[in-house]
Amino acid sequence: MPPSTDGPEVPRRTGQLNGWKEIAAYLERSVRTVQRWEKDFGLPVRRFGTSRPESVFAFPSEVDAWLETAQGVSARSGGGLAPGGNEQEASVPPPEIPARQHIEPQPARTRPGRFFFALLATAGILFLLWAAWVSWRVAAPALPTSGAQVSAGKSGSSAPAAWRVDLDTLIVTDASATVLWRHTFPFELSAEPYTAGSPLRPLSAGIGDVDGDGQREVWFVTHSLLHAGTRDSWFYLFNSDGRVRWKYQFSGTARFGAGTFGPSWLAVMLFVTEDPHGGRGRAIWAVSYDRALFPSVLQRIDPRTGTPLSTYWSNGFVTSLSLGSYDRKRAVFVGACNNEHKGGSLAVLDAANPNGAAPAALEKYRCGTCPALDPLAFLVFQIPSRFGRPDRSAPVFRMTTAEGGGVTVGVEHARSASGRIADALYTLDSSLAPVAVDVGDEYAGVYRAVVQAGQAPVGASETVDPVREFFPILRWDSAARRYVKVFKR
Repeated sequence: MPPSTDGPEVPRRTGQLNGWKEIAAYLERSVRTVQRWEKDFGLPVRRFGTSRPESVFAFPSEVDAWLETAQGVSARSGGGLAPGGNEQEASVPPPEIPARQHIEPQPARTRPGRFFFALLATAGILFLLWAAWVSWRVAAPALPTSGAQVSAGKSGSSAPAAWRVDLDTLIVTDASATVLWRHTFPFELSAEPYTAGSPLRPLSAGIGDVDGDGQREVWFVTHSLLHAGTRDSWFYLFNSDGRVRWKYQFSGTARFGAGTFGPSWLAVMLFVTEDPHGGRGRAIWAVSYDRALFPSVLQRIDPRTGTPLSTYWSNGFVTSLSLGSYDRKRAVFVGACNNEHKGGSLAVLDAANPNGAAPAALEKYRCGTCPALDPLAFLVFQIPSRFGRPDRSAPVFRMTTAEGGGVTVGVEHARSASGRIADALYTLDSSLAPVAVDVGDEYAGVYRAVVQAGQAPVGASETVDPVREFFPILRWDSAARRYVKVFKR
C-alpha cells in the first residue's frame, strides 16, 4: 500500500504499531530488515507526513494479511532479498525467528477436555524441542571469534559453497544453502559490487582452497556504502569456519612526477589464480587504487599470513590479470589503463619476481620511488582517432593466455550512455607481436551513439577497418627507454 499523502492527521485504530521499532518488534525482525521489506516487497507501512521520515505506523491486520501474500512469503523465505536477486542466494532460509503465523480467531467457548489435551500436546512438543536443543549444544563446536557467528547447526558439517551480502554482513552457506556463518562489519557495505552481473562481483569475493590444506577459505573485499574513506577498505581472508585469518590494507606511498600518493588506498579487487610455481595452493593478487584512480598497485599476498610478497606499480588502474608464459618463463599478464597515452596497457611480469613499475616516456607518469625494474614486456593499445582525444583511458578488460604462449587482449575503446561497448580484440603471438585484430558487432553503433552525445568528432566511416584504425600499438624498448611503433604482421 502506498504511503498516505493526505497530511499529518491520520485516523488511529486499535492496535496500531507506531514507529519502525514497534513494526520491527511485531515482525520479530530488525528495523533495517522491515525498512527493506517496505521498499522491496511492499510491506504496508503508512506515514503521518513527509517532514519526519521516522513518523510511520502500520496496522497489525494489514501486516498479517501481507505476510500471507506472495510478496510477504518471498520476503521471509529470502531473508529480505530484493526481487531479481540471485536465485540460489534467495533460497537461503533466514537465520532469524520464524515469521509469525496468522491464526484465525477461535470461538469464545472451548470445551475443557479439548483445551486440556491441547495443553499437554503443546508441553510435549516444547519438551522435545528443549531436549533437541540441549543435545545440539553439547555436540556443537565453539563459535568463531572476530565478529563471525555460526547459524543454528554444526558449522563443521559442510564446506563453504556460496556467499551473499546483507547490509553490513557477509553470509556464507554450504551447497544445500544452509547458513554456515556470518561476519558483521562495523559499517554498511555497498550492494552494487556484490550483486549478480556486476563486473566487480567475481573480484570482490570468492571461495576455494587457497593454501592447499584441503579446507575451503573465503576471500572478501569490503566496499563501504558511504565510501567514507580508506579506513573501511580492506582485503579479508576467512578460514572455513568463519574465523578471520587475516585482513590487509596497503599503506605505503609512491611518487609519480612531482606528486606523492598515499598512504590512503582503496582496496578494490582480488585475483585468485593457480600458484605460478606449481604449488598445491593458489596465489592471491590484491589491487589497490589511489582515490583518483591513479596510480594503482598490484601485490601478491601470502595466503597464510596476509603479508605482501611482491609489489608492482601501474600508471593507470589495473583491471585484469592472467597467468601464462613468455620468453620461456612463467609470467603474469596484467591488464590496465594507461594514463600517459589514454589507452590500455599490457604488462608482462616475471612470475618469479613480479615487482617493479610500468615504464613511461613522461616523468609525470613515471614512478620515482619504485624499484628500477621494467616488466618483461609492456604494450600500449591506443584509442582510434574516430573517438578523438578521449578524456578517459581504455581498460584492458579481459585476457586469455594460450598454453604455448601468446595472449588475446580485449580493449574497451568507448562506451555509450546505455552501457554498450565498442571493444577491440587483439591476438598476440608468443613474442607478443600482433597477428589479428577484430571488433565486436556493436562497434559502429556505439560510435554513432557517442557522436550523438557530443563525445566524439563527426565524419568517421561507417565501416570499421581495425587494421588501419587500431595500429600502431606501442611497445616499450627498455634499452632505448622509449616506445616503438608496432604494426600488424
